[in-house]
Amino acid sequence: MITLKLLGSIKKYCGKDNIIIHQKETTISNIFSILHERMNNSKHLDKENLLILINGADLSIFGNDQKIKSGDIVTIANLIHGG
Repeated sequence: MITLKLLGSIKKYCGKDNIIIHQKETTISNIFSILHERMNNSKHLDKENLLILINGADLSIFGNDQKIKSGDIVTIANLIHGG
């Protein structure tokens, strides 16, 4: 089980705080596909303006091809937001 913790407008457009993925392993690209499916308006999902943390560490440390494993918590928030 992989937990997606959603913050800010991502949370708003998905209508929930968390999404549980019942897989042993996935990729960042699959996570984006899941978000697109779950969002009320996926045009608000701008991959270039997201902060993505894997177990509290910035995705840029790992690289975009990082495998996400069961037990991991992926936090996703928009970098650009209203004040």
